Amino acid sequence: MPTILQALVDRRSERHFSNRPLEPEVVESLIEAFRWAPSSNNRQPWRLLIAKDAASIAAYDDALSEGNRTWATAAALKMVVVGNPDEQPDRNGMQSFMLDCGLALENLLIQGCALGLTTHAMIGWDIDKVTSAFAIPAPMRPVALVVAGYRGRIEDLPPDVQAKDLKPRTRKPAEEIVVWSRFG
Repeated sequence: MPTILQALVDRRSERHFSNRPLEPEVVESLIEAFRWAPSSNNRQPWRLLIAKDAASIAAYDDALSEGNRTWATAAALKMVVVGNPDEQPDRNGMQSFMLDCGLALENLLIQGCALGLTTHAMIGWDIDKVTSAFAIPAPMRPVALVVAGYRGRIEDLPPDVQAKDLKPRTRKPAEEIVVWSRFG
């Protein structure tokens, strides 16, 4: 039986970061992985905003939820996935641009894993703060925040966050999530 890519099995949403900065070529490889994602009709309705200067990094950290702020502020690289719904129109009442942005984000996460990085996408953040702080123009919308960096020490995290990173990674069995032909 064919095996799946090891990076898919190994990928975790860990929360421990070292203070080592990422080399420019590592950042570029994450950008390239993001850029080469599939999208419907190849419209690529995504942007990747990278907080680079002190003011944008501070604004990024300020927009995080309290729980994410306990660990994500230590990441070397802070990014906002931004989607443009005008570049990928809704279909059948579904926001198609969101799927495309998710595919690009997953490419970035898998590339980070393959490079030995800690990468973590977040939904715990304030959309109004992110939109305002980064001057995201309408109709574009922030879709996800993601951090990346070299792995740090789990012991440096608060105990409740340590427990999350030490928890075994599990997945539901295929029999529980795959439906053949139809439900019922």
